[in-house]
Amino acid sequence: KISKKITSSMKMVSAAKLKGDEARRLTAIAFNTWADALNGPPKLVEDATFEELPEKCLIVPLSSDKGLCGGINSFITRGTKTCIAALEAQGKSADVAIIGDKGRGQLRRVHGEYIKMSLTEVESPGNYTLAGAIASDLIASGAGDYDAVVIMYNAFTNKASYEQMYKVIKPFSGQGEDEPLLAYEF
Repeated sequence: KISKKITSSMKMVSAAKLKGDEARRLTAIAFNTWADALNGPPKLVEDATFEELPEKCLIVPLSSDKGLCGGINSFITRGTKTCIAALEAQGKSADVAIIGDKGRGQLRRVHGEYIKMSLTEVESPGNYTLAGAIASDLIASGAGDYDAVVIMYNAFTNKASYEQMYKVIKPFSGQGEDEPLLAYEF
């Protein structure tokens, strides 16, 4: 009887956290639409060939620091391994900067030589300040030396499922009318 009460309480806490996470996600979507205009929409990792990626990429898998749900982290790790293998088969190179301890543990065993950086104990839920700090750390560790940064993450579908996506971010270039940020006033 006590375990039923504990389970019921845990379900209520989880439901409240999910509701808050969904509200934050819906709010953030409007702020992220400009990124699709600059770099194109995210793509599914499943069945990807990664042929569109340039010669030298920095892959940034987003995993978690804790939790028991191994599938969430394992799918991101598997996508990262697949991307590395595909790039090598195409004669391209890749390095990895991992966010989250679970991903680091899984990738370190087989692809340790590709890991250039890892960030653990990243606060949750994420916000703009955190994203800026992570971007600053990536740039400080040499992300500017790559032709593209590839972010791999889980995209929320519903309570029971998610999809592994990747977003390619290439350096901005262009002068005059070709300036990518011309439409934005700073």
